[in-house]
Amino acid sequence: MVTTKKLDSRIHHIIENSVKNGHRGLFVLVGEKSKDQVVILHHLLTKCSTAPRPSVLWCYKKDLGFTTHKKKRLKMLKKKIKAGTLDPNTTDTFDMFISSTEIRYLYYHESHNILGNTFGMCVLQDFEAVTPNVLARAIETVQGGGLVLILMNNISDIKQLYNLHMDCHTHYTTNAYHTVVPRFNKRFLLSLTDCENCLLLSDKLDVLPIARKPITKVVGVKESAESIQLKELQESFREVQPVGSVVNICKTLDQANALVKFIDVISEKTLKSVMTLTSGRGRGKSAALGLAMATAISFGYTNVFVTSPSPENLKTLFEFVCKGFDVLGYSEHTDYELIQSSTEPRCIIRINIFRDHRQTIQYIRPEEGNKLIQCELVVVDEAGAIPLPYVKSLLGPYLVLLSSTIHGYEGTGRSLSLKLIHQLRQQSATMGGTELNEIKLEEPIRYQKDDPVESWLNKLLCLDATNVHRIISGCPMPDQCSLYFVNRDVLFSYHKASEVFLQRLWSLYVSSHYKNTPNDLQLLADAPAHQVLVLLGPFDKDTTQLPEVLCVLQVCFEGAINREIVMEELRKGHRSAGDLIPWTISQQYQDANFGSLSGVRIVRIATHSDFQSMGYGKYAIQQLQEYYRGKFAPLDGPATEVDKSALLIGLTERQPEPIQYIGVSYGLTPQLLKFWNRLDFVPVYLRQTTNEVTGEHTCIMLKVLQPPHSWLTMYHADFKSRIIDLLGYEFRKLSSSLVLSLFKDDTEKNVLGWEQLERHITKYDFRRLQSYTDNMSDHHLIRDLVPKLARLYFSGHLGTALSPLQGAVLLGLGLQFKSVEDVKLMFPSLEIGQVFGIFKKIMKRFVIYLEELFKASLTDEGASNSSSIKSFTPLAKSLKEELDAAEKEIKAKQNEDKKKIELCNLDEYSIAGNTEGWKDALADVKVGSNTILAVKRKVQDTPKDPKKVKGKKIKKRRKE
Repeated sequence: MVTTKKLDSRIHHIIENSVKNGHRGLFVLVGEKSKDQVVILHHLLTKCSTAPRPSVLWCYKKDLGFTTHKKKRLKMLKKKIKAGTLDPNTTDTFDMFISSTEIRYLYYHESHNILGNTFGMCVLQDFEAVTPNVLARAIETVQGGGLVLILMNNISDIKQLYNLHMDCHTHYTTNAYHTVVPRFNKRFLLSLTDCENCLLLSDKLDVLPIARKPITKVVGVKESAESIQLKELQESFREVQPVGSVVNICKTLDQANALVKFIDVISEKTLKSVMTLTSGRGRGKSAALGLAMATAISFGYTNVFVTSPSPENLKTLFEFVCKGFDVLGYSEHTDYELIQSSTEPRCIIRINIFRDHRQTIQYIRPEEGNKLIQCELVVVDEAGAIPLPYVKSLLGPYLVLLSSTIHGYEGTGRSLSLKLIHQLRQQSATMGGTELNEIKLEEPIRYQKDDPVESWLNKLLCLDATNVHRIISGCPMPDQCSLYFVNRDVLFSYHKASEVFLQRLWSLYVSSHYKNTPNDLQLLADAPAHQVLVLLGPFDKDTTQLPEVLCVLQVCFEGAINREIVMEELRKGHRSAGDLIPWTISQQYQDANFGSLSGVRIVRIATHSDFQSMGYGKYAIQQLQEYYRGKFAPLDGPATEVDKSALLIGLTERQPEPIQYIGVSYGLTPQLLKFWNRLDFVPVYLRQTTNEVTGEHTCIMLKVLQPPHSWLTMYHADFKSRIIDLLGYEFRKLSSSLVLSLFKDDTEKNVLGWEQLERHITKYDFRRLQSYTDNMSDHHLIRDLVPKLARLYFSGHLGTALSPLQGAVLLGLGLQFKSVEDVKLMFPSLEIGQVFGIFKKIMKRFVIYLEELFKASLTDEGASNSSSIKSFTPLAKSLKEELDAAEKEIKAKQNEDKKKIELCNLDEYSIAGNTEGWKDALADVKVGSNTILAVKRKVQDTPKDPKKVKGKKIKKRRKE
């Protein structure tokens, strides 16, 4: 026999009130058999609702615990009959529920694929795998009048939730900090008592005693003022077509006004116009975009493109495109056709319209911005979930409609609102810039206004902390403020004062940081290595009012890893979870000793929006540095025992941890780099690939708190040399002035001498430089020398200095290999001719320096040669005396030679012939002619043989 049981009336009242008010109900089922109660609650919801049978979204971790395959279920049913375990008199209601209900099964890690979908019921199984992001995504897909069921199968008592180990806790632990306190679960459980449409039930549908509040049945619902205004607006556009037809589909006044603005811009067909539509979840953004696209087709737009993170996110959008076609008189198969994806089942990726002429609505992936050729309209749905560089690539000379969720499932929409929309505002303010129109939706459409589940979820995950609390107490000087640690046990205790303080802290995060997700809140609550500090102005400690928060710091303790563990991980090429800076730096520099150092990483710093750029953030970090240097240690010995019930803990009430360095990891921007440079942080790492969300390079900067400091200097020198080598590759798109700010001026320079420079710059190179600086040649003649000179200069090998502007120009041309036109784009105030002038001044300075270096080398060489002579002695004679003596010697030698010549017989060298013969021969010769003359020798002119003459003289002397 089937036993029946009377349910608590509060269960019926929640379901009935949810259906009548258009709100949602929340049930938390505790126990091993809680899954079986889903059938009963779905049956009650179906009975109360006049709509078709509600669809179900069933989310789980890995194993459902049952099969969804019909043939497998039939096979299991036969096995039960054969084994005799199936009672033929009873029906398996769960099997009937599975087979007769439209259920979408989804892994938790695929929850991003359900954006833009709507369901009547959501079941969250395996609570230990639920993260705040998944919780927000799944709940926000439930329509008004639906139910959210959270199944806690692994616990039998609700108190076990306080110590339940969540799957995400494994990512929070580090080598030095591995004890997790589940503060978020405790706050989650306590917050359920404040949700009006929530009940905690056992697996037998008994109401647990944690909820002791009466729930009354609602008699009727009055029509709101917004509904009346919506009807009036629809009536005013009744005769205006095609606006009147599509406006009648709108469900809220905000949605109708947004659609009218869309149609106004579409009808104008203006180029370079961007419209942004931002709101929370469930406000009807996708529906408004779908109706606007249908209207654009009726206005004659030919090429319409739409994109989103996944084709599944566009189900609602394409559904309302078809609804718009229906009211505009388009018929499927006659006027248009739907084309579905071959890889994504039941996902429309293209609509071909052929009523008047060929028109298309085409889905493209976010990274396919190059396909927007001859485009007239681009629609980007859920732009906040698309990486920011991809969104920027989709903008162009056409109409762009952007929609984004700025809070709800996750906070990536803040990247769109804080960065991209801010840039578009600046461009629209200039002449010829992009025209920007901003629209916000406040009224929910998926469910009615003042939904208790939405209010509970926003409060639990701090999703509505977008408005910063205004400070009216004044603007104190930074040195009058004090830094305090926040007791996280008290902060997440769900006390009224703690909740107000937590909302204020999170509002600073939302207004200051580019990305905030609900998961970050759980990280702040449960991560054992994280701490929160706040900078407060002067306040009376005896007052009951909460102090005003000027700045908030979130820090994380890292390092203290065993050297053997670091070496083993480096040998494997792996890195453990947590300890971001130690593992990154150890891997980059292959230094196993760095991981053993204890450090603190500044995860986030957020200053109140009314007090930014006033020195509060800088002062807070300086106070943090002084604290870890021991400047705030108690003078009278160790600190007293901290009051565990206190929310704020002073720096003098707590002993600092032994810290060797303080670090930060952030997305590189000129403003942030300037801020950390002022605090004397040194860059040691720059990620070569950009962040997928922001498109920025991650930069790590360190500052040593305890000696020695030499390791940081060596790290930065190696970092600088690597950046110089990589500027022509991954870092080519960076601004030259930004890269220049990464190089510290206090690094030691290794100036090269002339002999060493000759290995890099030859005498021919030097002559070319001189020729260019003397205006004798074009800059192309020395283009190959610019990288050499730039590398030598930024490596510290040249002993000359350039101005920041000259350094940026040299870096862009020489190391980033940019053209002069690209360099000019970095400095809008300069003309191309001015850039060439700066470049020539740089080359002239290098030429002057090289000339001086060459002359100095010659001087040094001469000095070295002269230094080799040992001593000098004065001469014995003067120069005149030496010349006179030399003259006498030469004359005496000449006289001796003359006497020798006179004694010699020179007759044999005499010229034959006489004077008359030579005159006769020369009489016929012209002056200047080359003529050979011959004079006939006479007999008497023939010279005598000197030997015979000599012999005769000897004989004559003998006779005598």
